[in-house]
Amino acid sequence: MKKIKLVLTIGLLALITSCSKSKDEVVAPTRPPVVIPPDPVKTADVYVAGWKYNSQLAPVAAFWKNGVQTELTDGTTNLARANSIYVSSTDDVYVAGEDGMKSVLWKNGIAKVLWGGSSVANSVFVSGSDVYVAGAIDRKAAIWKNGVVVKLADGPYFSVAYSVFVSGTDVYAAGYSYPDGHRTVATLWKNGVATSLTDGSKYAVAKAVFVSGNDVYVLSNENINPDVSQLPGYLTFGSSPAIKSVVKIWKNGVTENLTDGTKQAIGNSLFVNGIDTYVSGYENDNTTCTAILWINKIVVNAGSGLYQKTGIINANSVFVHKDDLYVVVNEGLTSKTWKNMFNVKEINKEDGGATALSVFVK
Repeated sequence: MKKIKLVLTIGLLALITSCSKSKDEVVAPTRPPVVIPPDPVKTADVYVAGWKYNSQLAPVAAFWKNGVQTELTDGTTNLARANSIYVSSTDDVYVAGEDGMKSVLWKNGIAKVLWGGSSVANSVFVSGSDVYVAGAIDRKAAIWKNGVVVKLADGPYFSVAYSVFVSGTDVYAAGYSYPDGHRTVATLWKNGVATSLTDGSKYAVAKAVFVSGNDVYVLSNENINPDVSQLPGYLTFGSSPAIKSVVKIWKNGVTENLTDGTKQAIGNSLFVNGIDTYVSGYENDNTTCTAILWINKIVVNAGSGLYQKTGIINANSVFVHKDDLYVVVNEGLTSKTWKNMFNVKEINKEDGGATALSVFVK
């Protein structure tokens, strides 16, 4: 028993001594943990190309990045517009368009004349280090690759390429040809070889081409009345009725109608994202004009008004970026950019007006 008491006494003394020492020790202050802020989330940059009127009401080709304007021409010609915009993987901004009768490609605002005579540059696409432009020279469909032109059609009749898309080594262009000088035929060119999408019984044009995986999509417009000798979308005013037309999508050569032919219906732009297909354009019944977005054939209204008062209200271009949907819409001389069907930006509303023709998001 005495031994147990002795052990307890020694243990108690050791504990007291230990506690007394700990009171005398200096304890280093605890530092808060270092918090590394996350990298800022990069917001998408929205590029819109088109044209505006300057203070002298002269047309000026321009593009807007997140609403900030860059003028591409000086307003000294009576025709100037930026028809298409594409931003490369190196963030170079390419714009295809017109200045007077010349077709022009702008890179980061610096102009290069593609053809000095009667010509038009309608579409631009960048694949790696190669830059492709689709349009026409002397009313003959053509493609430029890095400034070198290749004519897609020849002969005495008109043809135009409205759209270009590159997939791997294949170069696609969509437009129209005029094989017999009687009616236009919606046409797809692959590596310079033409395929007729319509039979020439009615005026028709192919407005856009898009390649997704192994699938080739083409957007086209075709008049309903075979006796009409105007391209689809021809505008009439006064008591003349709107020329009725139908919007079609071709997938690997198989056609599907998006509209029923009871109105003037025009598709301008095509984008494919996975299994979803987006087409922007308008419908006009000579009373009401409505900017339309067709999503997998489902109609979405992007703005409407009285045709005789405001003219064409048109969804000119559509683009999908990381599941966000962008559409540029023109209402008279006011241009709007929609994101997920909400109006987020108006351009040049305070000046003489503007027209937005193309949108690209990066």
